[in-house]
Amino acid sequence: MASRLAATLHQRLPISAGVCTASVAFTVDSVPHFSKSLKKLKGKRRVVPRRLVLGLGASFWAQFMSMSASGGIGGKFLVASARQQGASSPVEQILKNVEWPEQFPFKEEDFQRFDETPDPIFYEAPRFVTHIDDQAIAALTKYYSKVFPPSNTAGVSILDMCSSWVSHFPAGYKQDRVVGLGMNEEELKRNPVLTEYAVQDLNVNPKLPFEDNSFDIITNVVSVDYLTKPIDVFKEMCRILKPGGLAIMR
Repeated sequence: MASRLAATLHQRLPISAGVCTASVAFTVDSVPHFSKSLKKLKGKRRVVPRRLVLGLGASFWAQFMSMSASGGIGGKFLVASARQQGASSPVEQILKNVEWPEQFPFKEEDFQRFDETPDPIFYEAPRFVTHIDDQAIAALTKYYSKVFPPSNTAGVSILDMCSSWVSHFPAGYKQDRVVGLGMNEEELKRNPVLTEYAVQDLNVNPKLPFEDNSFDIITNVVSVDYLTKPIDVFKEMCRILKPGGLAIMR
């Protein structure tokens, strides 16, 4: 059910991190323009706070946000790879010093799937399986253990997007609020880290059902390539992240 765009980008990308520090008159290094929509969302603040973006993510997120619209807000964008120093994949080589076009080059039809059967039909039956191998799960959990705040940190809220029966968080990890957003209620009920959940098809309605500045961390792992309205979803993620919030995608 992956989109045609996802099929084009099917090569595996390394886990990477991008730090985007933005303010109302910043010049942009790698990303020529932030989204005009983000400017409207944050226009009431004099400074748009730092946000951290990880995974398929850093360069791809940068491309989406810079080309979705032109705007006056800029920021510095740095990419750090989890790959060993000195090693780089062909994809990383291609993404070095890319000059993104000013306008988003993809049309709505570019995100059509080869199978346009409504997603709820596919996700109607629960699937209690994992979608990445054990080594990938171990690496992801280890990474979470390094970047997540300690368990039971006061005031911390986490959103696990495209969630299921398992989130691959560190064993025993707990916060007062860990929300799962997914497609199958039975799977979400089984997830032991969640304190609450919501069922929503983001390909039909990308508007996230949360207030502005609600979450310290958003995870969206092994699912971002299934989104048919990724720009809308990314803008929503920016809206609901707290200042200084962390978004992790793969």
